[in-house]
Amino acid sequence: MASIAIIGQGYMGNAHAAAWASAGQADAIKYICTPRPKEGSVPAAKNAKYITDLDVILKDADVKYVSVCTPTPTHKDITVALLAASKHVLLEKPIALTVADAKIVADAAAKSSGSLMIAQVVRFFLGYQKLREVSESGELGKLLSVHARRFSPKPTWATWLGDESQSGGMLVDFSIHDFDQINMYLGKPVEVFAAQTSASGPAEITVKYEGGGVGQVQSFMNAAEGVPFTSTIDLLGTSGIAHYEFSAISATEESSSGNNAGVNSWHVFSSKGNTVEQIASDDPYGRQVKYFFDQASSGGKYDLSPTPSAIAALQVCLAAKASLKEGRPVAISAN
Repeated sequence: MASIAIIGQGYMGNAHAAAWASAGQADAIKYICTPRPKEGSVPAAKNAKYITDLDVILKDADVKYVSVCTPTPTHKDITVALLAASKHVLLEKPIALTVADAKIVADAAAKSSGSLMIAQVVRFFLGYQKLREVSESGELGKLLSVHARRFSPKPTWATWLGDESQSGGMLVDFSIHDFDQINMYLGKPVEVFAAQTSASGPAEITVKYEGGGVGQVQSFMNAAEGVPFTSTIDLLGTSGIAHYEFSAISATEESSSGNNAGVNSWHVFSSKGNTVEQIASDDPYGRQVKYFFDQASSGGKYDLSPTPSAIAALQVCLAAKASLKEGRPVAISAN
């Protein structure tokens, strides 16, 4: 059986390893590659060898699948090298910090006998998937607007996240999930306006779309202690509305019991009737990895998470950052 490598041993490296294990591939994880290896730092990869040299993975023909879970500035060089070596790459979002670098990565994938999928995991949450199915069925009619919000306490699991030159800041590293969602529903973004109460305060972003749709995103990564990670989305259409909300002690955990109890539910109210459902259990990271593995093994077409969508979401992120800096609406380039 082909082997798996994970680049990175931090929070997301562990999340990907656990997801591979959930997909029944724990024994296939052959390498954990990181500059400062610590044996046992990725418990789900119980058979993995900890290495520092990416060339080991590039030259190992047995390694077919690679999760890249490193700080964003490293994404381009690592991913281009892996694609040149014909690996199938699951790359953590964002694809890059600039559109130019993102296009270099996409071009490398187009030339490779391997393949590339960007890990926009929100697309694999059951609630988000359910609302997408409802929208695509036509039950909501023509979508008029989409509102999304994402709240989190200040992240402490990776110091580089606080360095905007490394992470891109809240709007790039955090809000990109929501921009990806509103793009998916409303189409081609043409203008972005962002406002923020303070440098550490919440940001409110309005995105106008070709054809008249409007998306709004509220983001906050400095919520009070005890506030759980919370992610919601609302769809408003000519024939109905739909809502999904997820909250838990962290973005990678299911809702739990007791003081850390969260929410994982969706509802639809339309001319066809009303539906309200709780989601008892969910494993979006495991579902994402299984989808990647299945698609990579059968042609590498990732319709549920296409690379052009990842680039489009990054464009909105960067326009929102520019709008905050300049205090005015910013048009999104057609290129």
